[in-house]
Amino acid sequence: MTEHVTSKNTRRHAWLAVGLSILMPGVGHAYCGKLWRGLVFGLLYAIGIPVVLGFLAYASPASTVTFGLLMALAAFGVVIGAAVDSCRLARRTRSDYELKAYNGPGISVLLGLLIQGSCLGYALHVRSTLFQAFRVPSMSEFPTIVPNDRLLVDRNAYRKADPQRGDTILFRPPNEDWRTYYIKRIVALEGDTVAIKDGTLYVNGEKLAVGKAMKPPSAGRVTEDGRTLQGEFFEETNASARYTIFLSTSEQNAVRDLPETVVPQQHCFVLGDNRNRSRDSRHFGPIPYAVIEGRADYIYWPADQWSRFGRIH
Repeated sequence: MTEHVTSKNTRRHAWLAVGLSILMPGVGHAYCGKLWRGLVFGLLYAIGIPVVLGFLAYASPASTVTFGLLMALAAFGVVIGAAVDSCRLARRTRSDYELKAYNGPGISVLLGLLIQGSCLGYALHVRSTLFQAFRVPSMSEFPTIVPNDRLLVDRNAYRKADPQRGDTILFRPPNEDWRTYYIKRIVALEGDTVAIKDGTLYVNGEKLAVGKAMKPPSAGRVTEDGRTLQGEFFEETNASARYTIFLSTSEQNAVRDLPETVVPQQHCFVLGDNRNRSRDSRHFGPIPYAVIEGRADYIYWPADQWSRFGRIH
């Protein structure tokens, strides 16, 4: 009798190693029998990048949004590096590769969940302390922000610096629904006096310089109650900040006068760029610095056109 002996083909497949690495860096290396090497890539992806870039964001005066974008690019680089390295490892393995104890599908899933859990934890930390994405449903900041714009808010902006005139901030309004976020522009700071006379804004007794502005391309795309917006655009200069405001020509939405108001200490006075369609400090008074959640820095998903992508002015 002739005895036939067959050997089990356990060669590692490059396509599978690459796919596992793209799903979660490190898992493809474990599949190829290089567990510790895979853990290094997994830690770089889940812990190393957020920790290093988060430290730089705290230590540097540059915008944390910039570091957030760098973090995304770095994470993408780790994924590509892990996929290429695991592919090379898979091609080098013998057809009679000896399976390791951790080569079972259950261990691979567990390893992926471990790395993903670490990554999620640091992502939540970044969201709560550095920057966060928001969608703006209202038109109170038109034309700077149009409805359904997606913004990145720098939660760390005022850790080392005070709010400035012209900043567009996210806050929870005092004496309003605490679950609602408002986004408005700072026009006056603590100790300043604010007044509106005949629709014109005065800060510390001086009329802010205002000039006619070009009609932005988004004006024809944004509607109000189903109708195209009717009004005029002006460029307002406030200290070192210059920004565009919109005044509706509708009489019912005309800017009401505001008696001279002194902004208390640790407070600021905010207005919407769409001056006639905004609920702001004219309604609930100056807001405390303590309710400011962060500064709106970037539009990362413009609702109407990509020419508006980038830093908010």
